[in-house]
Amino acid sequence: MSHRPYPSVDRARHQLDRHDDETRPQPPRAYETATAAVVFERWAAALRAAVPAAQQLVASWNAAFNPRLASSEEKTA
Repeated sequence: MSHRPYPSVDRARHQLDRHDDETRPQPPRAYETATAAVVFERWAAALRAAVPAAQQLVASWNAAFNPRLASSEEKTA
């Protein structure tokens, strides 16, 4: 007995149409050779994007670990 997943060709086509993805497989992209200038520019863009987060991190670090000067009201001696 042979395996027949669908009783007819029309039924198989119908099932494929029902379950087929809307996007077809795309051909593979050609790899681009990154020159030193391209690599440096991407690196610089990543650094520019990271600067605000780094500044915020440093500010919160300094606020957490720098000793606070006591005001005259807080002095007990």
